[in-house]
Amino acid sequence: MILVTQHRKGEPEMNISLHPITEADLDILFEFENDPIANKMADFPARKRKAFNQHWQQKVLANEKATAQGIWLDDVLVGNVVSWINTDSAIKSDPQMRLVGFWIGREYWGQGIATKAVEMFLKQFISSPVFAYIDKQNQGSLAVAYSNGFFDVTAQYPQLINKDNLRLFRRGNV
Repeated sequence: MILVTQHRKGEPEMNISLHPITEADLDILFEFENDPIANKMADFPARKRKAFNQHWQQKVLANEKATAQGIWLDDVLVGNVVSWINTDSAIKSDPQMRLVGFWIGREYWGQGIATKAVEMFLKQFISSPVFAYIDKQNQGSLAVAYSNGFFDVTAQYPQLINKDNLRLFRRGNV
């Protein structure tokens, strides 16, 4: 666990920490993923409950190449940050293409929580180059990516883009 106290001038301190995701966290994460405003911004459709649980249980929690951490603000789960190997879209230069993604409850947007949590996650769990897919209109996720050293590599990997609005970002060696 990493605990960081973040303080913005004129605002109360925020204690942000990361903890492994457990089955008990899935109810809250399901609610976050089923926010229609967040779905639209991320261009990511919400899953039905059974599919959501199955995804998390089989593809995240049981996957030895995946890392999933809950983002906690004081004693409240406010989101998650995950990383996994995506062999489906791997390229010759990156056959073990590592991806990272995060989801944070809408009521916690714009407070710097996601930026700090992703920074903490990358420092603790990621030692290699990492990629992220981001909708070009998702200003919040773009800000988190840029703040954490990601840069747009969409033009270098057009074969990995399946939607006009999707952009590919990379952090680490080129």
